[in-house]
Amino acid sequence: MKVAFVSDTHFGYSRFEQDAQAQGESAILDACSKADVLLLGGDIFDQRIPKMETLASTAILLQTAQKMLPNNGFAKILGIHGTHESRSKDALNPIALMAKLGLMEDVHNRTIVLEKKSSDNSTEKIAISGLGGIPDDLVKEALPRLSCKPIPDAQNFFLFHQTMQEYVPQAKGLASLEDLPAGYDWYLCGHIHSKKEFMNKKLLIPGSTVLTQQKDEEQSQKGYFLIDTKTKQADFIQIKVRPFHVSELEFENASAVNVRIAVQKELENLLQKQWEAKPILKIRLKGSLKKGSSDLDLSDITTEKAILSLDNRLDGNSLLDEIAQLKEERLTRATPLQLGMSILRVNAKRAGMSEERAMQYFEKYSND
Repeated sequence: MKVAFVSDTHFGYSRFEQDAQAQGESAILDACSKADVLLLGGDIFDQRIPKMETLASTAILLQTAQKMLPNNGFAKILGIHGTHESRSKDALNPIALMAKLGLMEDVHNRTIVLEKKSSDNSTEKIAISGLGGIPDDLVKEALPRLSCKPIPDAQNFFLFHQTMQEYVPQAKGLASLEDLPAGYDWYLCGHIHSKKEFMNKKLLIPGSTVLTQQKDEEQSQKGYFLIDTKTKQADFIQIKVRPFHVSELEFENASAVNVRIAVQKELENLLQKQWEAKPILKIRLKGSLKKGSSDLDLSDITTEKAILSLDNRLDGNSLLDEIAQLKEERLTRATPLQLGMSILRVNAKRAGMSEERAMQYFEKYSND
C-alpha cells in the first residue's frame, strides 16, 4: 500500500494566501495521484475558524482528492487537527467539520484500520492513530492517556502535531521522543515547517507546503512523504513552490552609507539570478555600526521584482529598523490568538480552573 503524508498547508494564510492555496493543492493532488491513502498532519487550515471561502475551496479540493484515490472500499483521507485549528473540547474545529461532511476521517485519539487485498488474494492491513495539536506543556501528560493503540498484524502509523525536545534541544519543558507511544512502525509529525527525519527515518516530518516563518531552514525543499508499506521505504516528493533565499551580510564598525551600498549591491546581484517565480528574498545584516554613525534607515530600499525583507541585527541599529524587525517577528511567530490562549492557560492554572473550562470561556468570549 502507498501512503502519502502531507502537512501544514495553512490554507487561508493571509500573508501568502495564493501561495498557500496553490502549493497545498499541488501537494495534495500530486500525492493522491501516487497513493492509496492520504494522511493530513494538521494545520491544513491557518485559522481555527477559517473564512467561508477557504472552507469551500478546501472542501472542493478534498472532494477532488477522494475521487483521485483508488476505490479500495475504505476511508481514503485521514487526518488530525493542528495547533492553528485547535478549539475547546466541545467546539467543532475545521478538520472535524471536513470529517462531518464525509470528506475525510478525523483520527484524533482514534485508531482506524484499513485493509487492501492484493492480486494474490493476500490482505494487507494498516492502522492509523492520531493525536491532534495541543499545547506543548500538556503533551507529556496526554500521550500515556490516549485511547488509540497499535493493532496486531498491521503496519501501524501514529500521526501527531507537536514540537518535541529533540527538534529544539535548547527549549525547556517539552515532551521527548521517548514519550511517544510504543509499538508503531511509523511516526508522522506535523507542526515543524522544514523537512526532518528522526528515529532512523521512522519519524518523518515533511514540513509546510508554504513559507510562513522565513526561517533559514525553510530554504530547503518543500513537499510530502510517500511511504511504501511493502518495502517499508519513504520517499520525499518535492513540489514546486515560490523561491525563498536568505543572504547574510557581516559588518564591523561600518558606516550607514557603506551598509546601504552593500545592501543595494546584494539585492542587485540576487535580482540578476533566473528565478522561476517572483522570489521571497531576506537579507540579514549582522555586526556593528561605527560609533556616532548616523541612523541607518533602509525603508526606501524596495523592489517590485521580489518580496523583500531586511532583517537588521546590527548593533546600534536605528529605532526605525528595530520597529521594522519587531513587525517582521510579529508576522512570523505565534498569532495574537495563540498568545492569548497560552496566557489564559497559565492564569487559569494559577486560579485553580481546569484547562477545559478555561478553553470553553475562551471560545465563548473570543471573536476570531
